Amino acid sequence: MIYLLLDCDEFLTAQRLAELKAALGDAEMADLNTTVFSGGQAGAAEILGQASMMPFLAERRLVVAEGYLSHLDKRMAASQGTDSAAHQEAARFLVGLADLPEQSDLVLIDGGLDKRRHLWRGFTLPAQDDRPARPVPGLQALIQARQIQLESQGTPDPRALPGWIQQRARSKQIAIEPRAVQMLATFVGPNLRQLDNELDKLASYASGRPVTPDDVALLVSDASEAMIWDLTDALSQRNPRQAAHALQMLRRHDANPFYLLTMIARQYRIILKVKEAAARAAGRPANEYDIAKQVGESPYPVKKALQQARSYSFEELEAILSRLLEADHAMKTGTDPDTAIDILIAELTQRARP
Repeated sequence: MIYLLLDCDEFLTAQRLAELKAALGDAEMADLNTTVFSGGQAGAAEILGQASMMPFLAERRLVVAEGYLSHLDKRMAASQGTDSAAHQEAARFLVGLADLPEQSDLVLIDGGLDKRRHLWRGFTLPAQDDRPARPVPGLQALIQARQIQLESQGTPDPRALPGWIQQRARSKQIAIEPRAVQMLATFVGPNLRQLDNELDKLASYASGRPVTPDDVALLVSDASEAMIWDLTDALSQRNPRQAAHALQMLRRHDANPFYLLTMIARQYRIILKVKEAAARAAGRPANEYDIAKQVGESPYPVKKALQQARSYSFEELEAILSRLLEADHAMKTGTDPDTAIDILIAELTQRARP
């Protein structure tokens, strides 16, 4: 069977490949009957050659080509015409797929392909010597003819994450309360591998009982950062009393001064990144899910940063980051760390509004 996996999430793709490899039977024999290529590491002849080999002491063979199609697609796009070497290779590959033995599974993995180009839509090789022009079916036609099975392995939309977490928990026979599911989705975001690891950790801690929101708050590092956001909320609102309360709560949870300074600096860097991303949106509505992808953060901190960024100018944020650097130097060169944090928090709540 030939599989085309597009828009691939790393975790989902790894799970799918594990399923296909498990179907090969004995693990040792599966390794002997699995070949993996990356990017432009191999051409059409080598990939088809490996996929055409008969399995060794097993019922099936697995060949994985990750990024090959994108690499070939770019070569075709950069060529001057359909008589190029890249188009000749694409024709050899696309036509050769029909001759692969039933005992082979060929998996083509790509982040995405331009569906306006020849590799997807097909093309015609020009006449050459005594050979007439011949049409070459593209991936789209092979999918429609069911020669290729198209599978989407994209990361779930952040809004669909709670359903994915619940389904994953059921597959692992982990009982988890709905609010705990929502907290995981909010704090971790669409990092499926981390979510899977967090579920295992939470289940181990719960020891058979349902996982609760308190468990998530205690064990998931992203959730514990929520207390830091409570502090930066108070700072952005210039609310000394609320800031003092948030700082007290963090100290009750054994947060040492150096950790506090590191996390406060991290939050302000996120606020600056998010403010810059929102400014680039040029008046369009700022969506935490879209901006999260741009800045490489989870939706929860991006949502908080969007709210807080309105309270600061770019100049203020740069000044705050400089002040945090000064506090770091002072704490490392003799100033009492707790006192330095208290002074810093007092200063940040008194800054003039832009």
